[in-house]
Amino acid sequence: MLTSASPVSKVFYGTIIHSRSLKQIEYIRHGLLFVDNFGVIVRMERDVPPNLLDSLLGDIARDKVLVLNDDQFIMPGFIDTHIHAPQYSYCGNGHDIPLLQWLNTLTFPYESKFKDLAHARHVYTKSVARSLRNGTTSACWFATLHLEATKELVNVIQEQGQRAYVGKVNMNQNSPAILIETAESSVADTRAFIEYVQKINQRVTTNTTKPLVTPIITPRFAISCTSDLLTQLGDLAREYNLPIQSHLCETPNEIAFTRSLFPQSRDYTSIYADHGLLNAHSIMAHCVHMTDQELAMMKERHAGVSHCANSNFTIKSGMAHIRRMLDMDIKVSLGTDVAGGYSPSVLEALRSARTCSVAVDAETALKVPELFYLATMGGARVMGLEAVIGSFAVGKEFDAILVNTAVENSPLDVFDHDTVESMFEKYLFMGDDRNNEKVYVQGKEVRIPDAGGPAASVGPGSGLAALH
Repeated sequence: MLTSASPVSKVFYGTIIHSRSLKQIEYIRHGLLFVDNFGVIVRMERDVPPNLLDSLLGDIARDKVLVLNDDQFIMPGFIDTHIHAPQYSYCGNGHDIPLLQWLNTLTFPYESKFKDLAHARHVYTKSVARSLRNGTTSACWFATLHLEATKELVNVIQEQGQRAYVGKVNMNQNSPAILIETAESSVADTRAFIEYVQKINQRVTTNTTKPLVTPIITPRFAISCTSDLLTQLGDLAREYNLPIQSHLCETPNEIAFTRSLFPQSRDYTSIYADHGLLNAHSIMAHCVHMTDQELAMMKERHAGVSHCANSNFTIKSGMAHIRRMLDMDIKVSLGTDVAGGYSPSVLEALRSARTCSVAVDAETALKVPELFYLATMGGARVMGLEAVIGSFAVGKEFDAILVNTAVENSPLDVFDHDTVESMFEKYLFMGDDRNNEKVYVQGKEVRIPDAGGPAASVGPGSGLAALH
């Protein structure tokens, strides 16, 4: 029941598609979805014939109602649980070299440039805009170790309106001198970053707006952090009740080097557990080469996996056994892992996940409902936001994509024989950002800066730089 306390800001009438579970997609034809001024879904009606539309809308102003055509549908926004914001500038490069060499050849030299705030804003503006343009309404971002540049990433995200976890990267060993912190400065800067985001969130919170950005504790990976630093980061996560993200079991060489640095821990996964960094709020990227004991620990600790198949193929890391994880009810989501992955599109992550599952075991390959779930509800679950986003259940916030399969220059074609189901599958496997006609976060349409234009300050976050 709609009340004066929840006035309607938007209504959508047409085809609505979302996950009901890992195994089931709900296709709602002639659906009627109501969003209030807080960006919350307050009502959903199914199978509404056109002749009953007016009576159900009542006195809602008709300029708040968007009637979709037969080529359009709305679906939950994609959730990217592993992406490196500074790496977008060389996305698509360096895939002929293995991980540790790739880090030293590309990643570290490029990330050292982020001490320059103008450079950081330029790259971050394009990185976030490209992510949003691809329909990613929520993302878990790695920044760099630079405090001021990481603040700038938060500013950009606020300006563009994406929901995000943002981490100042921690690294005090086994890195180039220009990217080395002390444990003390790393912890101090991380605390300063957390408090900066908290101040922004206090500032942007209104009667109709809730904060979109959450700080996340981000040890780059165990190789880059001493035991003392990892322990203090675990303490920070507990003190502020924050999520945690890092890399885990990506390549055999990485695993061997990591274990040599922490001989007191049973295995790679135990390193995070031993330092208070593996729990229900942890998001571990890759998890390609996991032992039975490590998978059991992930399950026991309720930690989440970000499956980055695109990156795992391109850097030749290996193939994660996602079916096995799902059978164990381990939380699994999808990550683009830009720039290890060559695309910032979760659609590409979904396609790579499908290919990976076929290559691992064709008999148990991931099916379309499962892939869609991983890209939406799976991500929400891994981020601990399953009660907030990921589907169109009443009470959740409206993070969504309005897809148009017949947009000009569409990469896919729809024929007379196509059904809603087949049109949706075509979008998943052939569609791209051109089909994403509108993107919504927390009920608001996202205004994405022009891809070729200058870095612009738009939206509710403008002027946040004064908090530096």
